[in-house]
Formats: sequence, structure tokens, C-alpha cells
Amino acid sequence: MDWARPARQVGQHAHNLALVSRLIAGHGPVSRAELAQRSGLTKTTVTQLTGELLDAGLVRELGTARHSGPGRPATHLVVNASGPVGVGVQIEADHVAGCLLDLTGRVRDRALRRVDDLHGDPAAVVKAAEPVLRRLLASADARDTVAAGIAVGVPGRVDGEDRVRSAELGWVDVPLSRLLTHRLAELSGGVIPVSVHDGFRLTALAERWFGGADAARPLVVVGGELSLGVGVVGTGEGWDRSPSGPLGHVRVRRGGDRCRCGARGCLETVAGPRALLRAENPDTPVASRLPGGDGRMRGLARSEAPEVRAALRRAASALGGALTGLLVVHGPATVVLGGHLAPLGARFAEQVADELGRGHPEREPLVRASPLGGDAVALAAAATVTRRLVEDPARWLAS
Repeated sequence: MDWARPARQVGQHAHNLALVSRLIAGHGPVSRAELAQRSGLTKTTVTQLTGELLDAGLVRELGTARHSGPGRPATHLVVNASGPVGVGVQIEADHVAGCLLDLTGRVRDRALRRVDDLHGDPAAVVKAAEPVLRRLLASADARDTVAAGIAVGVPGRVDGEDRVRSAELGWVDVPLSRLLTHRLAELSGGVIPVSVHDGFRLTALAERWFGGADAARPLVVVGGELSLGVGVVGTGEGWDRSPSGPLGHVRVRRGGDRCRCGARGCLETVAGPRALLRAENPDTPVASRLPGGDGRMRGLARSEAPEVRAALRRAASALGGALTGLLVVHGPATVVLGGHLAPLGARFAEQVADELGRGHPEREPLVRASPLGGDAVALAAAATVTRRLVEDPARWLAS
């Protein structure tokens, strides 16, 4: 089917199916009569559409509710927690993590593979991802459900053909989706759709969907596990087109330490995980949060050593300066410190807010640390799969 140019009748049907699916997801448990009232569709049409969603396993009936008026008691519908699931994977230079997410947003399983260094070796990434995917797909099989798709988050830019360019991984135009699809076909003999996403965008989406963020305010989420990036999520639709990208190589100081990119004065050299950990111990190994970096960053936040406090103040000042321009563009927004910045906690967030306040004296910036864990990218990646099922069920039915 040509999804780009649907026939008018097919397009209207897909629209109505998506409308009913979203209403069930947003307002369930909900009866067919309520769906007809909320959607403006006829009861006959709603009955037909909900029948399709039931047959596809996307929704289920709860049974009849208590009923005091005339007529038959109403049967209520909810999203099916036992329906298709999404697999989310996050790739960093020192680990591959994944999670299995059901349609209600509940995590059903998690997996983690620690590695020494995946920098510059796409084949090693595919190999490291294999046991993670095996575990999660086996978990889906054990639940007698089907994995509707696999979404992968990487610390870098992804083009329209899912080719990855990542300084953190040392990749230039790596066709990760194709590599993973080929390996999955060898493992399972079947084809599961694989998509690849900018991990910084996923970090921001995780805050919108799972972090308790105010839906009425734009979000600017800054962080990263082993690098620095930013993702911006607005208040409307189009989450898959929200702006994101690396931030670590924005120049924030004249001169300064030399960055891994070869330049001097990059934000990475002041607020990146390597720079922060060096303040306490130059020999401290750098790790993302899941393989152990979380505890080291929390240790920095608790430290009262003068050199550590000074390093954190410099980092907060540099971050505030780098983010000021974004807030000019996007207006009042909630700034969330994610990735390796999240464990630095409320005191560090206040220091960033103070710096932003100097750039925006007319309003008090809202800055907070993320409550999410080290697999936030995997969580949001899986949610891109399940949300597409709810938002575009016709595509799933057609497959």
C-alpha cells in the first residue's frame, strides 16, 4: 500500500481508526457510546472500528460496567497490555541496553550488555546487541505476544536512510538499520522492522512521556551518557521531527583544554563526563550510568572538595551560556538535565538556573534534574514503536 498517497476512502478510514485508537488510549476505560460522542462518529462506525482494533490485539474489552439506567450495560474498552510490544535499544560506546514495552507504557523486561569499547567498530555493536535482542524477543515470545518493531537510539545524527554519524562511536554514515535487520533475519528467519533514532531526541522524548514533565511547556533536555547533546520537544504533535543534536562541541571558552574533536574551548571540555570526573581524580575511568557511571556522578554531587565544587560551578556556567540561545528561540521552557548530568542533582540544577537567569532576567528559568534512569533512551525508543501502533493502527493492520 502506498502510504504517502492513500485513496480518499482508505485515508478517511485510517484517520477514523487512529482517532478511535487515540481516544481509547487517552480516555480508557471508555464505552463505544462514549467513543461515538467524543469522536463525532456514528455508533455503527465506532463498532466497526473497535472490532478491527480488537481483532488486531491493540485493545481489549474490560467487561460491563455497573449500570443503573435503561438498556444494556455498556462494555468498556482499554489499550491491550497483552498486545504487540515495542523493543527499544540504546547504544553507547561501553554498553548496549534494551527494554520491552507494552502498549500501556509498562516495561516488561530489560537487558544490558557491558562492553569495553565499541568505538569505531559497527560489527562489534551488532554483536553486542545480539544477546540483548535475543533476551527481549524471547521475553516477548514467552508472553505470547509479537514484537511490532525494534527502535535503536544512538549518540549522534541519523539521516533519512538510517545512516549514523557519531563522534562518540567514531562512525561516519554507518547503515545501522540494515546491519541489524540482516543479523535479525539470520537469527529469527523473520523480518522485524528496525528504525534508528538520534539518542538526544529520545532523551527528550523520554522526559515528555515518562518523566512527569508539564505538557503545556516546551522541554529542552540536555545531557548524554558519554557526550553532550540536546533535544527539544514542543507542546504539539510531530514528536518524530523535534530538533536535537550534539551540543558538546559548542565553543564556550577562549582557549581552554583541547577537545577530542581537536578544537579548544568546547563545552565537552567543561561539562562533559570526562571533564567533571577529572576534577576529582584524573585517573577515574569514565563510564555511562548503567555500567557504573551513575554512582561516580552522585559522588561528585556530594563532594565538598573545593576543586570539585569549582568544576561544577564552571560546568553550570558553561551549560547556562550554551542554553541561553535555545531559550530565546523556544521561549519559556522547562530545562531538564539528563544523562550524566542527572545524578548531579538539585544543587547543580539551581546553579544552571542561576546562569540562565542572568541571560533571561525577565523570567525565572525552570531547571530540574531528570528522574529517569540510565536506560531512558531505550525506554523512549521502545515507546516510539508502541505509540505508532496507537497513532497509526491502520499501518499495523495492513502488515
